Amino acid sequence: MKNTTKQALKILAGIIAFVLIGSMLYITNAFLGNPISAMLANNAIKQYVNQNYSHLDLEVDKAKYSFKTTGYMAMAESKTSIDTKFAIYYSQGKVQRDDYKDYVLGMYNTMQRLSTEYSKLAKEIINELGYENNTTTVMVDKDQYANSNTGLELDMKFDKSLPVRTEVTIGLDSIDSSLEGIAKVLINAHKAFVDNGCKFSLYGLYAETEGTSVMVYGVTPADIEGGNLVSLLEKAMENEGAGGIGIQIKEVDK
Repeated sequence: MKNTTKQALKILAGIIAFVLIGSMLYITNAFLGNPISAMLANNAIKQYVNQNYSHLDLEVDKAKYSFKTTGYMAMAESKTSIDTKFAIYYSQGKVQRDDYKDYVLGMYNTMQRLSTEYSKLAKEIINELGYENNTTTVMVDKDQYANSNTGLELDMKFDKSLPVRTEVTIGLDSIDSSLEGIAKVLINAHKAFVDNGCKFSLYGLYAETEGTSVMVYGVTPADIEGGNLVSLLEKAMENEGAGGIGIQIKEVDK
């Protein structure tokens, strides 16, 4: 009887171990995929690149598993073109699609790179105005992403006179949150940008200081240069979106 009990316990322990190992493998596969599927994905993606993009001289990294899509994704990147990089997606035993048309031919990568370089320059200019911890960012006008005739060229060097509309948002950690204080920041920033050869179609401002959050958007160079920016901000507060300007000044919960 005692031997039978020991044998039963061994069998039960074996079953439990088998279930635990199986569960661990299932969880691992769910989040990381399995080695065989990864190998098949890598081979299929490499073959796909050789068949469709052999002229681009691409380097392809190892495919990564996505538990959300239950598929694999690998990045392909040119050895010679800074803007030629795109994702390739594999699932259900074959490559389903890639992002080459939108990200490379559609100039998305180029616009993002130029925006990053412009942001760095704009941040330095605002820094010279005394705002050392600013997070100023420059973005290409969102409508430009749908326009294939932007005048941009793949791998083009950064130039402040870009052939696309750009918007700048000035992020500060300290500001006089009165309308006069907000207007002063925008006026001084605009002058500094113009003096440095920068041209933006729209201005925005974000700051959070002393328990007050300030957000301004939709301010044009004409609004700033017209000499009555404070009045325009007042109208925008009274009638949200008046003249295309939006402004919010509110207390921040701590």
